[in-house]
Amino acid sequence: MSLRMIGAFVAAVTAALTLAAPASADVGAQALNLRTPFDCGQVWNANTRTNHNPQLSVDFQRSGALGKNVRSSAAGVVETRRDLGNTSYGKYLVIRHSGGWKTLYAHLNSFNVSVGQNVNTGTIIGKVGSTGGSTGPHLHYEQRLNGVVQRVVLNGVHIRYYGNTSITSSTGC
Repeated sequence: MSLRMIGAFVAAVTAALTLAAPASADVGAQALNLRTPFDCGQVWNANTRTNHNPQLSVDFQRSGALGKNVRSSAAGVVETRRDLGNTSYGKYLVIRHSGGWKTLYAHLNSFNVSVGQNVNTGTIIGKVGSTGGSTGPHLHYEQRLNGVVQRVVLNGVHIRYYGNTSITSSTGC
């Protein structure tokens, strides 16, 4: 094999790897291994839409959602626990994880954790509700890196934008 052929091969492999490499935020989310925030074996519809605020957030829906456990997607510290009443997120939590990552869980019916509390992956942090500006029981969920909302990756699965992704929770299995 000539040097020219080797050079062309290396260039082609490098280009292919560059195109196939996930965005750095995706790599970070996978390294943190953010998990689906529900009980093991539950199937949820992860809905995304262009008119959502923020746009990259996910609404998890299913029949009988009201009162289902909401679990921490990863180990961390409860940073925020607020109740905005009948507006916006209603009852919501923010958990700070490693590497600049945070997760937000909104429209909760109730809280199971307090600010400053350490949680593990799968700790029950609240119950699904319909508080704030919600029109029905669901969990509004966000993954943020250094304060910027990211495309959601759970269990290594990229949630489909814009549409629906059926996802089965493996948290605590």
